[in-house]
Amino acid sequence: MSTDAPAPAATPSSLGYLRPYRGQLAWGVAMLLLTNAFYLGVPEMLGRAVDAIGKQTDREIAMIVLWMAVFAVLTAITRIWSRIWIFNAARAAEYDLRSDLFGHLMTLSPSYYRKTPVGDVMSRLTNDVQTVRAVWGFGLVSLANALLAFVSVLGVMLWTDPIVTLWVILPFPLIYVVGQAMSKRIFGTMRAVQAELGTLSSRIQEDLGAIQVIKTYGLEGVRRRGFVEGSDRLLRANMDAAKVRIQLGPMLNALAALGMALLIFFGGRAYVHDDMTKGEIVAFSGYLARLVWPTLTLGFLLALVQRGRASWMRLVQLQQTKPDIPDGAGPPLPASDLPARVEVKDLTLRYDDRAVLEHIDLTLEPGTVTAIVGRTGSGKSTLVDALCRLIEVPPGTILIDGHDVSTLPLASLRAQIGYAPQEAFLFSTTISDNIAMGYGAGTAIPAARARELERVIGMAASADLRDEPKVTAAAAAAGLVRDLVVMPEGLGTIVGERGITLSGGQRQRVALARALAASPRLLVLDDSLSSVDAETERLILKHLRAVMHGRTAVLISHRVAAIKDADQIVVLDAGRIVARGTHHQLLAAGGLYSELYRTQLDPETTQPTTPVTFDAAEGTK
Repeated sequence: MSTDAPAPAATPSSLGYLRPYRGQLAWGVAMLLLTNAFYLGVPEMLGRAVDAIGKQTDREIAMIVLWMAVFAVLTAITRIWSRIWIFNAARAAEYDLRSDLFGHLMTLSPSYYRKTPVGDVMSRLTNDVQTVRAVWGFGLVSLANALLAFVSVLGVMLWTDPIVTLWVILPFPLIYVVGQAMSKRIFGTMRAVQAELGTLSSRIQEDLGAIQVIKTYGLEGVRRRGFVEGSDRLLRANMDAAKVRIQLGPMLNALAALGMALLIFFGGRAYVHDDMTKGEIVAFSGYLARLVWPTLTLGFLLALVQRGRASWMRLVQLQQTKPDIPDGAGPPLPASDLPARVEVKDLTLRYDDRAVLEHIDLTLEPGTVTAIVGRTGSGKSTLVDALCRLIEVPPGTILIDGHDVSTLPLASLRAQIGYAPQEAFLFSTTISDNIAMGYGAGTAIPAARARELERVIGMAASADLRDEPKVTAAAAAAGLVRDLVVMPEGLGTIVGERGITLSGGQRQRVALARALAASPRLLVLDDSLSSVDAETERLILKHLRAVMHGRTAVLISHRVAAIKDADQIVVLDAGRIVARGTHHQLLAAGGLYSELYRTQLDPETTQPTTPVTFDAAEGTK
């Protein structure tokens, strides 16, 4: 599913995130109200000082100046506190929004991330969220300040001289007309900017993640040209948006200057006719100056609101993306120390009218080991993904201990499954933390960042899990002991981003240890030994036979040593089960398994296999 689909017509308001912080916002608006009230005292005292020159004593003038200073200080203090209250509320709402978005992202299935560029998702989670927060913070302050300024200042001006006031504010209604005329253009250009930024972010993330491939094939120039082209598109989109935005400032400046010109003309006439004093004209100029800043910021505010609208719509699209795998509404899978019993009943899965699995019937008895083999693309990984409910399956097709997996809460189901995929992913933290994540411990915060947080904000250091029995036992079972001995920090070794400091085989073994640490009732290993050497594989299998005892296990492997001792071997071809049995039974029967065994699993074997008798009724040799 693409996140570039148009948002629904009825887009929910972003202001709902500010509702929990109504109290802080109310205090902020109250401070803004006081700010505008105190500000009125500054031009009023200035006007009185002008009128007092030559008419009052120096002491009286000094008192007027003192009051003007008091009003200025009170204006500054209340303005500061208004920003503290409102900006802090906006930051708290930003935290809530980002947390909700990340929580929603965690509910989406792996297929979503295969179809959606991760860089675009990152752009929404960072740039778009920050833009929306700017609307909540600076935008709300500017809007409230403008409204209060116009109401308070215009009230005083009308009270002083309504005729002159009506003339000098004549240009201001044009501000609304200009703003409305420009807002649609601003909105369109800002959506284009956000889209190009998401595309460029995706490209940067992909190139940095594939830096080894780029270096190996000498693709630096090619990838740089692609980056420059993307940057150029973003630049053009930004320039188009800037051309629209910069037109607002001069227009609004001209309107503000026109207001001052009208004041000089009509205020001067009123002074000549003794309808206004010099001090009142000076005060009027101060009042008018008070309106100029909200007027000037209105242009920026309109652009900010349109940027915020574009960003909010992108976030709504993300929030309204439905998970491919809904959480089960039934009771959780009961916890048990006994191995799981798994039944697959007539499972058929199709992608785009293409059958990936067809009519799969399979039973995994408690405590048994089932191996799944087949050619590339035969559906092996799809089948184990279905067992773990990493893809959606039709109701009633997969049962664990008699419970339909489609009705089980995902957390309770996956808590009893240990899964080690072929492409092992490790977090940028210690080996012990990566292993402990199998049973819900450990931390995924990068080690360097964790140390920085400890130093800057005093965040408590994460627990040292190097001597945790579950971690050490899982590491030993996964064959990591020999590697850990030569690492200075042992299990405390930091593996780098995606485990880059480890070899492919080491990464697979850490992922295997993570699956084993969970003490799962159902252990699923998807070709988890493909990157290890034969000697390491022998040691791992020796430990695995003991670890898998008393639990149900599913193995996918291209190596016969890993599967020949399985209780049953299932052979898949083109999404169908074409054979099943033990290693000797399948070799004796010939067919695809025998062919795979001789050409892929054990190419050195050339001698025919001695037939093995098998009693189908009793299920014994």
